[in-house]
Amino acid sequence: MSSVRPQTTPPGRFYALKTHLALLAVQLAFGSQAVEAKVVMSPRIEGGEGLDPAALAMARMLGGAVVFQLVHWLGRAIARKAPASSDELDRGFRLHARILALSFLGVAANQALFLAGLRLTTPFGVALLGAAIPVVTAALAVLFRVEPFRAHTAIGLALALGGVLGITGIGQVDKGALLVAINCVAYSAYIVFSRKTIRGMGAIAFMAWVFTYGAVLFAPLGARPLLAAIPTLTPRGWMFLAYILAVPTVCAYLLNAWALGRSGPVLVTVYIYTQPVITAVIAWVQLGHGVALRTLVAGAFILGGVAVV
Repeated sequence: MSSVRPQTTPPGRFYALKTHLALLAVQLAFGSQAVEAKVVMSPRIEGGEGLDPAALAMARMLGGAVVFQLVHWLGRAIARKAPASSDELDRGFRLHARILALSFLGVAANQALFLAGLRLTTPFGVALLGAAIPVVTAALAVLFRVEPFRAHTAIGLALALGGVLGITGIGQVDKGALLVAINCVAYSAYIVFSRKTIRGMGAIAFMAWVFTYGAVLFAPLGARPLLAAIPTLTPRGWMFLAYILAVPTVCAYLLNAWALGRSGPVLVTVYIYTQPVITAVIAWVQLGHGVALRTLVAGAFILGGVAVV
């Protein structure tokens, strides 16, 4: 009598599937962020909460630092880690110097520029500019020899750059779009340079320190606006803030770091091309925003660049 073996999914395929699902969840979180943050920063006369971008950025950094540090130290306590040796302390000093630089790119500069730019432009335009991140990441990965040069990377970069200029403008510059474009370069550099560090120390430990250092770096600009904003927040404002802290900050950053440690920087950023669709749908349903023809054409260039890369 023959026995039939149950069909199982190969471990490698299931492992890859979890990575792809994590990356998709990250884009859903970030796609909603562009709309919800736009609402909470809009003037109250327009139906928003009037929250200062610097206050919102500071709240995200502090919230992320507290949550990730708690999870990190709880994990260490459960594992009962031994005290570090002198050699480990020396390596730790150099490691934390690297994390400090990464926190500036991926947290402090990234969130401050993104939120300041979002306040001045449309959520869909912001999402389209974010879709250029895979191309910029690929270019930086080639420039710093993280990945080999390929001709289609240069072609994709040229197409995406044309789309970015179409959104930011050349003669009359959209200041908000320009700030978001600079943010995209900073975030791309963070993606390229953080992969090795994440793999070495783990996603939770890395996020704990990158947010902590980000909060310290941004405190001179964001602490005062946040303290001034807290007494003025309505219950609705607290709900928006809680969502932005929990989903696009803690969950999205952690899943993104987890996926980056198990894949490559280009794969992680390629998923960003789904953000414009997600943001456009949410902005249309929640805010009634349409999409201008110029933005659609620019978006076609950006997504064309992503497709080439």
